[in-house]
Amino acid sequence: MRLENIGGRRVFVFAATDGRRWEEPAIECTICMGQGEHPADKPVIDYVNGGYIEEIIVTCEDCRGYGYVPDDGEEEE
Repeated sequence: MRLENIGGRRVFVFAATDGRRWEEPAIECTICMGQGEHPADKPVIDYVNGGYIEEIIVTCEDCRGYGYVPDDGEEEE
């Protein structure tokens, strides 16, 4: 699976082992806003000071780092 820009729109391109190829339209991920990663909180244990929260950058689980998700044609309310 690859993410390509075809005709000014983003599509996921799939290729089968027998040479067949098909495309699925893609829309920007609403979790990471197309970046593929986003900030997250990570608790850090500190026995002396009681611990703290550290901000880290993680790969978006919704789009798996592509920044786009398949467009299923349904609009959210």
